Amino acid sequence: MEKTVRKSGGRQRRAADRDLDKHVRELRCLYDIASISGTPDITLETRFAEIVKALPRGFQHPEIACARIKLNGAEYRTDNYRPTGRRLSAEIIVGGDAAGTVEVGYSIAPPAMETGPFSKEERLLLDAVAERLGAITAHRQAEKALRESEERFSLAFRASPAMVTITTLKDGRYIEVNDSFTQLTGYSREEALQLTTLDTGTWPHAEDRARMVRTLESQGRVRNLEVVSQTKSGRSLTGLLSAELIDIGGEKCIIAVTMDITQQKQFQELLQSISHSSPLGIYIVQEDRLQYTNPQFQKITGYDQSELQGRELLSLVPVEDSDVVKSSMVSTLQGGNPYPCEYRILNKTGQIKWALQTASPIHYDGREAILGNLMDITERKYLERKVIEYEELSKMKTDLLATVSHELRTPLATIKGYSTLMLDYFARLGGDEIRDYLKAVDYSTDRLSKLVDNLLDTSRMEAGLLKLDKAPVNIPNLIRNVVEEAGVRANHHKIVLFFESRLPRVNIDARRIRQVLDNLIDNAVKYSPPGTEITISAEKRPRELLVSVTDRGPGIPLEELTNIFDRMYRIEQRLYTGADGIGLGLYICQRLVEAHGGRIWAESTLGQGSTIKFTLPVNAAGRGTRPRSRSRQ
Repeated sequence: MEKTVRKSGGRQRRAADRDLDKHVRELRCLYDIASISGTPDITLETRFAEIVKALPRGFQHPEIACARIKLNGAEYRTDNYRPTGRRLSAEIIVGGDAAGTVEVGYSIAPPAMETGPFSKEERLLLDAVAERLGAITAHRQAEKALRESEERFSLAFRASPAMVTITTLKDGRYIEVNDSFTQLTGYSREEALQLTTLDTGTWPHAEDRARMVRTLESQGRVRNLEVVSQTKSGRSLTGLLSAELIDIGGEKCIIAVTMDITQQKQFQELLQSISHSSPLGIYIVQEDRLQYTNPQFQKITGYDQSELQGRELLSLVPVEDSDVVKSSMVSTLQGGNPYPCEYRILNKTGQIKWALQTASPIHYDGREAILGNLMDITERKYLERKVIEYEELSKMKTDLLATVSHELRTPLATIKGYSTLMLDYFARLGGDEIRDYLKAVDYSTDRLSKLVDNLLDTSRMEAGLLKLDKAPVNIPNLIRNVVEEAGVRANHHKIVLFFESRLPRVNIDARRIRQVLDNLIDNAVKYSPPGTEITISAEKRPRELLVSVTDRGPGIPLEELTNIFDRMYRIEQRLYTGADGIGLGLYICQRLVEAHGGRIWAESTLGQGSTIKFTLPVNAAGRGTRPRSRSRQ
């Protein structure tokens, strides 16, 4: 019994010794790692190389243990390291993210243990080592970032083209100045560090600095404050100052950056002086908005500077000319060369002004901008328009004379020829021949009469002498009367009428609307092949009556539909169509319909025919006409 107790006691002492030895190894390992971490003036790579060597000593069988650290793409290992399945690893966390692993393994199988190759305490040890490695890495990264930040700040401080100073908040004593300060003010760094901002003339007046300090204390910063200071030689210096409060060794200080804008200020004053006396309108545009305008530009537009400031330039330009202005601006910015263009400006009073613009890219307040020059060419454009109108009128008169001469010659030749024939051979002619000759003379006389009437009507309308004698008229009856007379002239065509029921009376000048219908029917007959159908219809629409005349002619090209109502448009089309006329018929129709307050337009399909439609206003109290009818001539 005694021997058994002695054996049990011996095992317990050996177990206790092993546990003590294990804790000692773990503590020594952690101590060695802490000692390596605290060693100054060694690189992070050297620290990790030493730590990886110390790791096996913290485990139960250091003689067969190996270790490896993988961190941020780098790898550190013991000389005897090799991959093995008997290993223990832990993640290294830096800044909340996995940055690598630390692992310990056995190159050969260790003595058997109940818990496997590694104990719970060894797992905890490796976790502690991984945590320590993450802390070392984070600390070193922070130190590196701080050092780089300080280096960048120092470099920016020294190399900045702007004056950078650090002064005490209380009395403005200089703590540090950069090279630009010494170059611009004339004070050396050693001189400045013995002085205050009032001594150097950076703030010529104490109340100005006190005002800046109050703003700084209340708002925490000052931005782009324009200041005028004195250099050592007494020269004035204009700058834009920005400042913030900082703490240096427990004392409140001001770090200030001042941009020298002396030359820019002088240039702006020179530009303002030149632009105010310039006969040209001058403006500066930034991001499509006006930033500066001179008095002449304000005179052209009719707006004062306060109304123009910040306004879009295109808001002064009619929509039709906006693309011209945009193209000019884009070309100026991309090519860097002036791009002249002409466009209209809508004056404040509603007056249209013509301007000739040249624009150039510039820098204004430190950003890209466009400097524009405007010349008021309204008078020139007016004279150009008058010259063009005169040339067009002269050409029109020449064309009209040539066309009228041709149109007069044909019926006159017919009248003269048949009249002479009957006078010379009357006794030999039979009754039927005389009747045919007289019909030809009669037709030619009507043609001459219509030509003269069209010319006279055109003259009256252009002189504003056209007068309307209006009265309530039954439009279907008017159309029937016109068609009945036209049937004599158009005996080779079928004229079909189509009226809606109960059409209201319209208040019109019956003679003038009859003239419109005559012209439209004559046109339809002229352009429709013999034997084809011509349709005339009338229908009621809200507040107006719609009349349509449809032919079966060759049709009108889409691009020509709006031109056919132009005066003498037929002159350019005569040879193409082979039809007679001087191109006044549709022009007169348009003027007569519009004089009644109506509209007229054309619709056409090539190869199928055309329809001329016009409307006449309807008197709401007008009474209906007979029911729908359809007839043929």
